Amino acid sequence: MSDKFFVGFCNIDLHIHNCNSLKEKRRVIASLKEKLKNNYNVAICEFGNLSLWQRAQFGVVTCSNDRILVDSTLKAVADYIQKVPAVTLLNFESQIT
Repeated sequence: MSDKFFVGFCNIDLHIHNCNSLKEKRRVIASLKEKLKNNYNVAICEFGNLSLWQRAQFGVVTCSNDRILVDSTLKAVADYIQKVPAVTLLNFESQIT
């Protein structure tokens, strides 16, 4: 049994299409965050660009005793976001410690 655990985190920068208000942005972002939490069991926080209508930044965190699982979870999150038609993934940076 392993006595190590790994924490993976990533910064995600998004462009939100056809968004003309903060209310529309919140609707898109809330839906995306909820789906990611439910599908991948990750913790998410929104930071930066909070007052810009068409931009969003997320911090996503996951942990496990299996480094490969942490890495695959973060990649799956990025893959999922790339398939969401309402947003464009501008930047994805991840790190595992």
